[in-house]
This record gives sequence, C-alpha cells and structure tokens, in this order.
Amino acid sequence: MKNVTKYIFLLSTLFCATTVSAQELVSGSVIGRHIFGLAVDYQGDPVLLNDKPIIYEKVSFNEHIEIDKSRFLISSFNGNIGSVYITQLEKELGNPQDTTALNLAIVDGLNYPSNGTKTNWNTILLAENTVIDAANAQNFIESFRPFYKGKSDLVNPYKYGWVSEIIVLDAKGAAKAIKSFSLGRLFADQVILMPDGKTVYLLDKLGNLYVFIGEQANSLAKGKLYAVSRSNGKIKYEMLGKQSALKVKFKLKKAKFSSIFKSAKPKNGKCKKKYTYVNTQFGEECLKIQRKYKKYIGYFEPIRTKAIKGIPEFVGKDSNMHFNSKDKYISFKQNDQAELTLQLDQDSKLKSQFILKGPL
Repeated sequence: MKNVTKYIFLLSTLFCATTVSAQELVSGSVIGRHIFGLAVDYQGDPVLLNDKPIIYEKVSFNEHIEIDKSRFLISSFNGNIGSVYITQLEKELGNPQDTTALNLAIVDGLNYPSNGTKTNWNTILLAENTVIDAANAQNFIESFRPFYKGKSDLVNPYKYGWVSEIIVLDAKGAAKAIKSFSLGRLFADQVILMPDGKTVYLLDKLGNLYVFIGEQANSLAKGKLYAVSRSNGKIKYEMLGKQSALKVKFKLKKAKFSSIFKSAKPKNGKCKKKYTYVNTQFGEECLKIQRKYKKYIGYFEPIRTKAIKGIPEFVGKDSNMHFNSKDKYISFKQNDQAELTLQLDQDSKLKSQFILKGPL
C-alpha cells in the first residue's frame, strides 16, 4: 500500500512540475527520472508538510565535480529539512541528463545546509548555519520531525550544526554524505579550506571564528579545534579540543544537554558554588560541565564553551570572510564597517602555514 500511495503521489506532483529544457536547471524541473529540488525524507519518500510536498524555491549552493571524465553538479537547498542533489551533465554541452536526491539518512538529514566549498581532494564541504539551542530544542524537534515521518523521538538536536562532506564515488554518480565531526558543531556560515588541505577556518553568523588544524593533509579525520580571539591587537588560538571524528561520533550517540551540563537559573546574576555564570544568545545560565563530556564540550557546545572560557566573538554579527590566496591574507567585513585584513603566516607550534598574525 505504501508503494502504491507513493507512486500516485509522485504522479500528481509531476503535473505541478515543469520539464527541464536545455541548459536549464530550475527547482521543480523534471530531470531524467526525478524532480530537481524535491525534499525527501530518511526513507527516500517526499517530505510532506500539511500533506503537501516540499519543493524548494531555489538552489543555495552549486559546485561542479568531475569523476573519471564524467561531470556532475552538486546542489544544496537551504531549508529546515535540507536536501542535496547530484545532477549528471552531458560531456559536451553540459546539459542536465539525470538528477537524484542524495540519501541523507546516514547523516540524519541536514538542517539549513548553506555555504559550501570544494576540497583539494575533489569533495564538497557543506555547513549547517542555523544555531540550535539543545537545552530548549522542542521547536526544532517539531519542525524537523517530518524528515522522520513525524517520529519526534528520532530527532536529536546534537546531530545538526556540523560540516558535512559530499563525496561522489564513481562515474555513475554514486555518492554519499558524511558529517565531519572533528570540525565541531559550530553552526558555521562560512567555511574556508586553506591550500595545505588541513587548516579550515569557520565563521558563524554571530561573529565566532574557529579553526581546525588536521594532523594530516587532505584529511579531516583527526586534529585540533581552536576558537580564535583578538584583544588589544593580539590574536590568540585557544584550543577547544583534540579529537578524532570517530570519537566525537561515538559520544554523539548518547549526547543530550543534561549529559553534557548540569544547569540552573542564576539569581541576581550569580550562581551557586561550582557553577559558572554565562550570558549567551541562549540567555543567562549557570552551568557545570559533566565529567564524561569534559573533553567534548567544545565540539558539542562551542558557544557555551567560549562563554565559560571567557572567549569573545572575533568580529561583528553577519560578517563576511574572504581568503586571498595570492597575497595570503584573510579579510573580514561587516556591512558598511571598515574591513579587517589579517596576514597569514607559518606557526611551528600550531603546525600550520595559515595562522592569523596581524594586520597587513
């Protein structure tokens, strides 16, 4: 019955979609056997909201990948229940031949996949940039449960906010997604991978700047995660953790706010003994780190961790970050404010050639 219902549903959806023409790649178009931009759930069925399918209005990110002379376009759709489409292109004219939604069940779906970047090893990194408060996550759980066909118990807020890596495996378009847990649940709005293939700068909408420095080039499997701060002209890299993606993923299985922190409400801005007062975008809190997660709080709760450590935002909200590879600097700009330009240089202690050293 389920397959029959799905078949009838897809036929009715096709009447609402348009057929793609040469060179055209528009959300809602029929390309080959599929509808480009149709949101799908963890079982590959269309996501239904009020009994209607979700078809995204527009693509948020596009990037080309070539595998064994076959060309593909990787497209992400920036929605609460996000999607990624793999579109095979003709070799000569580049017209779309077929498209398919990437199976995101293995990464528990994506929440607002936004900006992306191509890696040195021919994959795509996609960020999830919308901050989720794991201590008060009911609204998020309700909004995301259609991905799991309404099963709220399958939605864990700690599974969202990571950087995902999209990998096209062969010339036929087989592909997979993995979440790069070693980079932290940073809610990054912008991700820049340095030419060394191991230094990654990540900036969120709040102005928090982080950097991951991998142990090996062209691998995000293991390394150190830092929060970057600046005060009185000095730049500091303050370590949030040193873990492998595998260890963080293992800890994620049982992660919930109460297993990471004990929390209480402050009284007149003060906390009881052994609790730390913080005031973040989540509000005023008294927090005590649970021992089992002490080595992992920087990965699961970077905003609260920075507050506990007294690390301020690096730049203003909604700043843009730009890397100049020729002159080797990163610039930051917030709306009409003056641009902050910082030189990148070698640092033997941090084991990277791309460490912010100061203004040009």
